[in-house]
Amino acid sequence: MSLEDEKLLEKYLREELRVVNKSLPVRRKSLKELLKEEYPYVLTRDGGIHMFRRSELRYAYELLGDELAAKLYLPIILEVRTEFSETVVSVSDEVAARLIAKILDMKDYSIPLYIYPKQLSVLRSLIGTLIHYAFVLR
Repeated sequence: MSLEDEKLLEKYLREELRVVNKSLPVRRKSLKELLKEEYPYVLTRDGGIHMFRRSELRYAYELLGDELAAKLYLPIILEVRTEFSETVVSVSDEVAARLIAKILDMKDYSIPLYIYPKQLSVLRSLIGTLIHYAFVLR
């Protein structure tokens, strides 16, 4: 494949990813801010609404405390990684990684934090509305 073909393919893939990621939030809100709202939500790029379960917000607050609640922006963006043979997502945000590590009972972890299918299943069951997937080109 020529360099020109590779550039064209990359441009096409980036455009496809933009379409796939249209449900990402326009602006994320802090956990502390969301806890004050009667109906906690953020607007998405496609004009939709991403709602949060209050019970999940409270759970995250219990694990992080007041100071970090102001620094955790939701939804947590889980980047779907394409360079692995199985589905792997990563989290680059330090506060989000700390929350996820606590939920998964991980003592040692690094940034980015890699999350594998079994761990992802646990996250979806405990904080499903607090996470959102983003597809990225690596």
